Amino acid sequence: MKSEHPMHGDPDTISRPLHRRGLYDDPRLEDKFRRRVEMFADRPPSKFSRKLQAANYAMMFGVGIYMLLYLDYGPRKNCFTSLRAWYFNKVDKLWTLSKDEEKDLREQGRIK
Repeated sequence: MKSEHPMHGDPDTISRPLHRRGLYDDPRLEDKFRRRVEMFADRPPSKFSRKLQAANYAMMFGVGIYMLLYLDYGPRKNCFTSLRAWYFNKVDKLWTLSKDEEKDLREQGRIK
């Protein structure tokens, strides 16, 4: 006994798109389906979705900065070598005193 349901039967009918299988013979059902899909697509994203997207962008930015500045690419030069040299030079200057600053602090008695 052969089933009349369009999903059952020979493999040719299963591989065909939905509108060719006879599931949307009634145009009202197809219109209803398309309205529901469009209504869902037109909604603004939820608050959770926006927060998740912001967290995703922050993580991508952080991983990118880590890869540019801190990831070890080995001893060979690469496209980030000059940027890393500039960055670590700035960091070293930030955490060290110049000769004049060191002299002033010694005179004030703040360092020995």
